[in-house]
Amino acid sequence: MQSPDIRKVEILKEYKLLITFSNDEVRLFDIKPYLKYPVFKALNKESELNMFSIVDGTIEWKCGAELSADTFYLGSINIDKSKLKEM
Repeated sequence: MQSPDIRKVEILKEYKLLITFSNDEVRLFDIKPYLKYPVFKALNKESELNMFSIVDGTIEWKCGAELSADTFYLGSINIDKSKLKEM
């Protein structure tokens, strides 16, 4: 089964991504564990982290870093939108 496509992304504090998928689920993904890998190192700078596009249902950063929609979906947690004020 293929994961739903990414429709919207919001960058939150502490390298968290608030991702809205095509099935209307809103999930929280922590990109921080990936920052130790060479292709993601540029994303340690907030300016680089904010330079992304949604292409073919996943997130692609200007620096060339990307993960599959499956990785974002399976590696994220479902979140209650009312808890977002805490983040």
